[in-house]
Amino acid sequence: MRARFSLLSLLRAALIVLTAASSAVVLPRLGSVGPDLVLLVVVAGALLGGPAKGALLGLGAGWVVDLMPPGTPALGMAALTYAAAGVAAGLWHRDSGRSASLPALATLAAASTVAAVGILRDMTSGWPVPWAAAGWSIVLTTALGLAVVPLLIRAERGLVRRRMA
Repeated sequence: MRARFSLLSLLRAALIVLTAASSAVVLPRLGSVGPDLVLLVVVAGALLGGPAKGALLGLGAGWVVDLMPPGTPALGMAALTYAAAGVAAGLWHRDSGRSASLPALATLAAASTVAAVGILRDMTSGWPVPWAAAGWSIVLTTALGLAVVPLLIRAERGLVRRRMA
């Protein structure tokens, strides 16, 4: 069996690595709470491909986040979390029609999924739950998703239309 990689797959992978690196290096210098940049790439892919592709994209993105320093307390936790977020965003996939609120709702669902898994992890581990940080992360990710996710979707559709993907 021969694997086939499209330009779109390579660009998504590069974008995930770039956003994970900037989330690990740049965002902590700006403040303690910031938007989840990797999640925006997962949401855009899930909206275009549906829940199954969203889960696979989220799983791959989560592995990158798991391996990016400082990493996660349990290896694989981010991969499963982003896979669940990819499914949540992929449930908003529609074959026809373009809604302005669809990317925002899908981003809200995915960001809420990531925050809920983090809260559950903290509660079961006995760690203090950062309720305010989780809320702000959801708000900031959704707000940034309003602008970024439609741009990513438009760029991906343009690549497909030009048969470059």
